[in-house]
Amino acid sequence: MQPMAELTLRRPWHWGIAVLGDQQADVPTNFEGRNVAVGRDVITLSVRHAQDTGGDKFEGDWDWATATIYVRSLISEEATERHVLCDHVIVTAQETVALGDADEMVIIPAPGAQTRVIVSATDAGSTGLEQVWVDLIAAED
Repeated sequence: MQPMAELTLRRPWHWGIAVLGDQQADVPTNFEGRNVAVGRDVITLSVRHAQDTGGDKFEGDWDWATATIYVRSLISEEATERHVLCDHVIVTAQETVALGDADEMVIIPAPGAQTRVIVSATDAGSTGLEQVWVDLIAAED
């Protein structure tokens, strides 16, 4: 099935988290040993921290580690072989979601006033997600 919209965001995450949802919401941080924390209108992803490199400085700056987040807006759920880490409905009254952290946020159209968020990964390591897939699907009212 072809997504209604797709976005790939690959960058250093200097806070070690990525927030998806209402950018004014309180950010949940209770991961309880998981890679995802959920709230009413926002979820938080534990992603690979930018300083998790084990490398040397290059020309006075770090060679920052990155994490990649693939976001798709879909009509209906699509089966995946990846590990599903979260299947949660958030309130998206403005029909948008923000993705980012304290450094930068990207605004993405949401498929409705309530959005089902399915988060999956091939490797859910304890040091944060390096690649994570997020599917946004309109939730039934």
